[in-house]
Amino acid sequence: MKNKLLTTTAISAAMLMGVANVNAQTTVKGQVHLTYKALSNESATGASTGSGSFRGFGKETQLDIATAGKLNNGMGYAAGFALEFDGTDLSSTATAANSSGLHNENVFIDFISGNTTITIGADHVQNPDFTYTNLLGLRADPENLFAGSSGGATGATAPTASIYPGSGTTKYESYGAGIIQNLGIAKASYYYVPGGTASDENGGGTTFQAAVDSGESSHEFMIRGNFGIKGLDATLFYSFLDNEGQTAQDTEGRMIGAKYTIGNVSVAGELKRNTGASSTTTGKGLALGYAVDKDLSVSIGQQVAEVGGVGQQEEKIKFLQVGYSLGPVTTGLSYAKGTNIGGGTAVGAAAADSDVLYLQLSTAF
Repeated sequence: MKNKLLTTTAISAAMLMGVANVNAQTTVKGQVHLTYKALSNESATGASTGSGSFRGFGKETQLDIATAGKLNNGMGYAAGFALEFDGTDLSSTATAANSSGLHNENVFIDFISGNTTITIGADHVQNPDFTYTNLLGLRADPENLFAGSSGGATGATAPTASIYPGSGTTKYESYGAGIIQNLGIAKASYYYVPGGTASDENGGGTTFQAAVDSGESSHEFMIRGNFGIKGLDATLFYSFLDNEGQTAQDTEGRMIGAKYTIGNVSVAGELKRNTGASSTTTGKGLALGYAVDKDLSVSIGQQVAEVGGVGQQEEKIKFLQVGYSLGPVTTGLSYAKGTNIGGGTAVGAAAADSDVLYLQLSTAF
């Protein structure tokens, strides 16, 4: 037993020495984003309950640590993780969602051979969690600004949010494995999440899954690039969550979108569709942007979303964005007007109409 213990200790020490002696380059970077949001609810039900408007500051800070080097077989590797601290981290409930940035924010180990990368981790593979119509790249996409709208399309006074399809069908923030292929004109990727409990998908297990599998597998396919056209950024995405053995149909997500820039002008459009167990939500967006000079840019756009069904009302969002660079610090402003936020159950139902003003200060180091 003693010899076995000594042998095990020697092997462990050799492995650690191998890790320590790798010729790698480590980098540390950070981001700071401070925001201000003011939302005014125009619906009579929202105003009558004292929830006609609210305002306040928000923040997001992130620390990125990464390393890269060569393996002893000649392949390249990269690894890293990030620590993200959002305002929700201070929530008294301290839910897993509030602390996810501390556990599954860009955690990865990559194995690289030429143009092929095998990745294991979370929040590192290509994903559709962005909106092409957000031409200025503000931290909040236009649809996300309406969280907290009151009134509701059914006349309810509880807060509601936009139904514009977002990242609901993607599990890129869950732990899984995938492959990324650089095609030159685009990057194609496949990502697999095996299922498991919510805590296991978010790194709750220490060295192995310790609970009965309560979920099913998720598969994501994405290709994004300029496809040989200067100024183009285009994406095609498809995902499905296998509900085999369950009564619900597969959950599917689709996205096709593009942005094209020529000179000082940019135009963007997208179509998103999320199919759940009982309904399909479709979103369409268009935006036009103009770079006034090297520091000042403006854009306008519109997004429309609808849940499938007879007599459903559309949700509409119109927005204006302004961005100005101060060199190391960038500023952003967005004004958005939403009609029927949350979608209606029937034509003529009370709507949640809201106006939002959003300000942003950002820097990186």
